Amino acid sequence: LLCDSIGSLDDSKFIEEELSKLYEQTHQPVKALEHYKKYIAIRDSLFNEENTKKSVRTEMTFAFEKKEALTKIEQEKKDALAIEKLKQQRLQRNYFIFGFVLVLLLTLFIFRSYHQKRQANIIIATKNKEITDSITYARRIQQAMLPNKEEIYQALKQSFILFKPKDIVSGDFYFFHKKNNHLVFIAAADCTGHGVPGAFMSMIGSEKLEDAVAQNSDTSLILKQLNKGIRTSLRQSDSDDSTRDGMDIALCSVDTEQGIIKYAGANRPLWVIRKGQTTVEEIKATKKAIGGLTEDEQQFGSHELKLQRGDTFYIFTDGYADQFSGHNGKKLMTRKFKEILLDIQNKTMQEQEKHLDSFMESWKAGTEQVDDILVIGVRL
Repeated sequence: LLCDSIGSLDDSKFIEEELSKLYEQTHQPVKALEHYKKYIAIRDSLFNEENTKKSVRTEMTFAFEKKEALTKIEQEKKDALAIEKLKQQRLQRNYFIFGFVLVLLLTLFIFRSYHQKRQANIIIATKNKEITDSITYARRIQQAMLPNKEEIYQALKQSFILFKPKDIVSGDFYFFHKKNNHLVFIAAADCTGHGVPGAFMSMIGSEKLEDAVAQNSDTSLILKQLNKGIRTSLRQSDSDDSTRDGMDIALCSVDTEQGIIKYAGANRPLWVIRKGQTTVEEIKATKKAIGGLTEDEQQFGSHELKLQRGDTFYIFTDGYADQFSGHNGKKLMTRKFKEILLDIQNKTMQEQEKHLDSFMESWKAGTEQVDDILVIGVRL
């Protein structure tokens, strides 16, 4: 009104346009259209009368068609939703009918076959017991093939072997061989798989390792011969249909008089903690497995270390570090494993074994063990 009173057509046009938008946004189409017309009228009044009439007709037609198109789109959406809802209702009805008929048929079938299933369950339970008994017997055989721990502890007085199979039998195995009064061999091996398949592989690996150690004293040559022996026993070649079974291993020869350790490894490292030190010295393994795709002539690196009285070394499989926590679902990992070993250096080797065992049980917190666990520690 103020703009009208002072004759400012540009300001009036601006105000009428904004009012039209405002009423349209607030869903008052009548008032929106009223101000829109005023806006058109004022705008066109700046031009000639004929152009004003033509512009008004064009604008009104556009607005009407736009509104009509939007209304049509909204209606199509509503129609589509209604059709979809009807389809869902029909589908649910059909599912219900199908489910009812299926449940009825299943009930009749279950009722008819109840006694047959009961008898089958009895047979299955009997077979399971036979299988379990056979596996338990296989465990006794496997345990009989493992070195006597007392013999190991007599030769390496400050040592421990933490051995926790995932299943009744294990794919991990530890090895010990006494060459003479001051030279012994000790190894931690992880065969492909765990349970029964791993146990079969461990028996083959243990036998072949015994043969290789009996013929050689060089840890590198022992692993080379072991690799050949495994590939020969399993008839492995480079062909696609050849088996890929094998093992990872850390092998050490220990001269107990001179304190000299000779190590060779296939994917499994050697960790050394010097007396009074706060870091773990890691001797890396050759990044090749024993058996599988590894060539017969594969060379395995050998390392010699001079250890002092009170120094400790560890060889192990990957089961301890790979165990998931029952508290947060995360793996223990090698970094945490190293921290644990550093924290228990003031303990005796027997105390270390107990600590590692109790820590693992606490870490698992009732969750399933994911792999066989083998940790060997030796202090000179």
